[in-house]
Amino acid sequence: MCLFRSGQTDKERYSSPGFTTEADLDDEGGLWPTAYAVTELGERAEQTIAELVRKAVS
Repeated sequence: MCLFRSGQTDKERYSSPGFTTEADLDDEGGLWPTAYAVTELGERAEQTIAELVRKAVS
C-alpha cells in the first residue's frame, strides 16, 4: 500500500509518499526505504513515484 502526505496539513516542508509492509519493495539486501521526501514534483519525480507504486503492487 502507498500512502501520501501532502505536507500542507501537517506543516511539513515537503510531501512524502510512503509504503506499508504489504508493498512488494523488498530487495536482496533486506533493506528498503519506507518513505520518500518530495521537495519538487517534476517529471522525473513523477516517473520515479509511478515506478515505485507499480513495483509495490506487483
